[in-house]
Amino acid sequence: MSFARHETFYIRDGWLRKGIKLVNDSKEGFEFFKREEAPDYLGMGKNMVNSLRFWLQATRIVEPITKNYTKFQLSNFGKFIIDNDPYLEEESTLWLIHYQIATNKEYTTTWYWFFNIFGHKEFDEETFMYWLNNYIITEGFKVAESSLKKDYQCLINTYLFEKKLLKNNSPEDNLNCPLRNLKLLKKISPKTYQLNRVNRKSLHPYIFFYVVKKWQEENNMPLEITINNIMEDHCNAGKVFNLSFDDVIYYLEECQKLNLLKVSRTAGLDSVNLVNKNSEEVLNQYYNNEDVITLAQ
Repeated sequence: MSFARHETFYIRDGWLRKGIKLVNDSKEGFEFFKREEAPDYLGMGKNMVNSLRFWLQATRIVEPITKNYTKFQLSNFGKFIIDNDPYLEEESTLWLIHYQIATNKEYTTTWYWFFNIFGHKEFDEETFMYWLNNYIITEGFKVAESSLKKDYQCLINTYLFEKKLLKNNSPEDNLNCPLRNLKLLKKISPKTYQLNRVNRKSLHPYIFFYVVKKWQEENNMPLEITINNIMEDHCNAGKVFNLSFDDVIYYLEECQKLNLLKVSRTAGLDSVNLVNKNSEEVLNQYYNNEDVITLAQ
C-alpha cells in the first residue's frame, strides 16, 4: 500500500507520452529520471519529474526488473502503447490506463479502494476520508491524514470533467488530466461529487472484455464465470468501470455478438463462457482490426 507518492500532481496531458518516449529512446531507460538534467530534458520541474516517474509505475507502463524495485523497464503494456497508440489519442487507451491505476493496490491504493471497495456513488471529502481511513486501519496500516487528503484531491483532479481551472495558475498547472475525458466524476454541489455511469459510446465492448479476461487469467479462474463475478469481484469490469447491472448485460450482449463469449441464463444460473484466447491477443486484435475470433468449442 502507498499514498501521496504523486507529489500532489495528477497526470497531465502529454506526460505519459513524454515518459514512454524517454524510457524507450534513452540508453539509460527509466534510470534517466534520476539524473540532474532530467527536469531540463523533459521541460518539467523536479517535483513533476518525480511525479511522472511515479505515474509510469502506477500505470504499469514500466515494470520492476529487480526484486528491490530499484530498476525498471518498459512493460508489455508500455510496449503495446508504443506499437498501437504512441500519442495516446485513442479513448480506449485512456480506459486501459484508468484500468491499470484502479487495479494497482500497491502503488495507487486510494484509487484501488475508491473503485473496488468504497461503493458510494455520491460523496464529499468527509465521507471519503472516513471510509478510506477505516479501510486502511482494517488492513493493519496507519497513514497520516495529510497524505490521505493529498490522494483525495489528486483523485478528484484526475477524473473531474467539469473542474474549472484557476486563471492565475501557471501554464503547467493548467494542463488537464487526460482521464477527465472519460467523464467518470462530476460535481453535484459545492462539496459533493458523483461517480458517473459509464458512457457506452466511450467504452468499447472489446475493452470491457479485455478486463474480464484479464481478471479471469490473473485469478486462475475457469473460462466459465458468472455475471456476479463481473459485477462484484475486485478488479473486474463492473467495479473498475462503475457498471450497473444493465450496463453489464449490455456489454455481455455486445461481446456475444462479437463471438467473444456466450451467456447462459437458464435455471437461474447466469454463466458466461469466455473465449479461449489470452487477453493480450484480444487487445491486439481490437487495435489491429483483425478478424473476429470464434468461441472455442
